[in-house]
Amino acid sequence: MKDSFARRFAYEVLANVRFIKYGIKNPKSLKCKNMLSPLTGRFWNYRYQSVCGIESDKYLSEPYFYNKLEAKVNDFGLNKFFDHKGYLSNILNSNTIPTIANCIAGTIYDNDNEVIVFNDLVLLLEQLPLNSEFVIKRSIGTGGGNSVEIGVANHIVPFLKTYFNAKYDFVIQPVITQHDDLAIFNPSSINTVRVMSFAYQGNVYPVSTVLRMGNGGRIDNSAAGGISIGVDNTGKLRDFAIDHDFKKYYQHPATATATKFSDGYFIPYFNELLDLVKDKHRCLKKPRYCFMGSYSR
Repeated sequence: MKDSFARRFAYEVLANVRFIKYGIKNPKSLKCKNMLSPLTGRFWNYRYQSVCGIESDKYLSEPYFYNKLEAKVNDFGLNKFFDHKGYLSNILNSNTIPTIANCIAGTIYDNDNEVIVFNDLVLLLEQLPLNSEFVIKRSIGTGGGNSVEIGVANHIVPFLKTYFNAKYDFVIQPVITQHDDLAIFNPSSINTVRVMSFAYQGNVYPVSTVLRMGNGGRIDNSAAGGISIGVDNTGKLRDFAIDHDFKKYYQHPATATATKFSDGYFIPYFNELLDLVKDKHRCLKKPRYCFMGSYSR
């Protein structure tokens, strides 16, 4: 989300410059048309069509989605609150990852929401079972895995000290175990299902579902090397995944079993997942809101 006109404008200029450079390298894209972004949207159209094989003049370019669609339906004034990981359990009420510690404005809260001092938190981490792994991350601004560290207490504590001394808000959570059917693609990362939903006239509609997978690393974000694959409305994976550079993969490149995506794989508990998305979207209490959530069962 771009939370100011200046940021959205700068983003659109830089994105369109990137699209134009792509168009110069791929002159066939000049023949494409885009109903929503007539000038630069054609380059986005060409790139998407070349990947998915479906011709259309209605693809939404990134600038159009962020600046025209999302900016109309989402209240950017709520960004910092909704993006703040320390408040997620308050917003969604349940079905969130347990928090060992939550630091907000220099005050540290434990899992029972009781205030604890810094040294007690360090002692708590060090006294938990040997080889227990934790995740520490800043509460805002962790896109692409930035300011996220995973490891045992000896690895986490130095980052804890750095974040606390720098007066960052942060959370510490246990490493969770994912469903075996999701782990087959990349067991070293938590592979998450991202669902985008839209609320209209009191109803919530899932409009897009994607499975994000790590690619040999511990983070599933595409900016950190991960790949993503579409999921249809029955929970079945599409035939191929793509990375950040739109390279196509028909099976996971880092998995020894080399399971083909087209082998009829279905997301486990998919219908229950969609019901959960609808329920949690309603917690936002907004009549129109484009909501993206990541889940791992």
